[in-house]
Amino acid sequence: MISADFAPNEQLSDAWLSLKLLLQPWLWKKGMETDAVKKKVLEKFFHVSRSTFYVSLFLSARAGLFTILKGLNLPKDSEIIVQAFTCEAVILPILENGFKPVYVDIEPNTLSMDPIDFQKKITGKTTVVILQHTFGIPPIYRTKLYEISKKHNLVLIEDIAHGYSIENNKKLDIKDEKYIFLLSFGRSKALSSVFGGGVVTNDVRVQKALEKSQIALEPPTFTFILRLLLYKPISVFIKSTYDLYIGKLVHAITNLFKLLIPEITQREKEGLYDPLFDKAYPNALAMLLLPQLDKYEQMYKARALTCSLYHKHLSNYSFLNFQPHEGLLRFPIQVNNPESLRKKAARHNIYLGSWYNQVVAPKSIDLSKMQYHKGSCPQAEKVCKKILNLTTNISYHEALKVISVIK
Repeated sequence: MISADFAPNEQLSDAWLSLKLLLQPWLWKKGMETDAVKKKVLEKFFHVSRSTFYVSLFLSARAGLFTILKGLNLPKDSEIIVQAFTCEAVILPILENGFKPVYVDIEPNTLSMDPIDFQKKITGKTTVVILQHTFGIPPIYRTKLYEISKKHNLVLIEDIAHGYSIENNKKLDIKDEKYIFLLSFGRSKALSSVFGGGVVTNDVRVQKALEKSQIALEPPTFTFILRLLLYKPISVFIKSTYDLYIGKLVHAITNLFKLLIPEITQREKEGLYDPLFDKAYPNALAMLLLPQLDKYEQMYKARALTCSLYHKHLSNYSFLNFQPHEGLLRFPIQVNNPESLRKKAARHNIYLGSWYNQVVAPKSIDLSKMQYHKGSCPQAEKVCKKILNLTTNISYHEALKVISVIK
């Protein structure tokens, strides 16, 4: 089984660690590993110490974004600029805080915010802009977007939930600016502790709000953590036996009895913020994350190799302007009939991703509830109709199999 959505990061070592943790419930809620994660995140991705930057961890990245927006004490009629071609996890925290999302069109060859449309959408009520690194691709006009934000005195939040570009983060010039980074450790992201998110900032105002929120947050229940710990061993077993049909049966049973916590809840699919994930980051998930942090560079290089193969052999479907050495979370392609190709690939047990087949995904969400007006971001709408994405954290031979099916 090759899947962009289902456990793209998990390996046998991750499953074994999770199984051992199931027998150590006294480590689940609190421990030293959460501090170790904070330290390692700063060292690996931002090359700074905790003396200048603050790290706050949450059960989900959307809880982190909700807390940032709440802590900024913005005017009630604030407008928050986001790009179209995004997901509900970005929009729902905005709506839950009572603010208005304002959608900016994308630059189609990098899937990041178009600075010309960004400038047009700024009003006297604009207070925040969320800059998304789609699929882990650094926005091509990042410097320009920062300049515009600074000119209008806007708070800029960099959403790097899709991944962390090793090359880009060496060029952040973090000593000269105030930064707010939003990270995700969800099961389908570049680093997986099944659930989890973080905020990294050197903005004192945001830091104080985060510190205050951490005091109030409680960890999830033991039952909730148990279900999270089951994800890695179950998913690894399913993927390794899927072609033998045993995995398909286990997958069906798992779904039938709802053994695992869904990545998107039913409430979120209905367009409502779910406070289920407004919890502290439990120590058990930190213990799952630390090994992934240690092998991140290895996974990044594996993704980069796969991206290079896709770039070389699928040039007729590729449309991105990015450096082939970058290890993207997913490799997007454009085809005229994405659903037809998705069904064809599924017959070979290859499951293609759909980020994003709607300007605010998933497709089940009512766009009017997201306050998106059809036609306001034509480039994003155009890309959504043809987009498919390929998993990148796979072996060389698996990548060749994906290429063969696509071609």
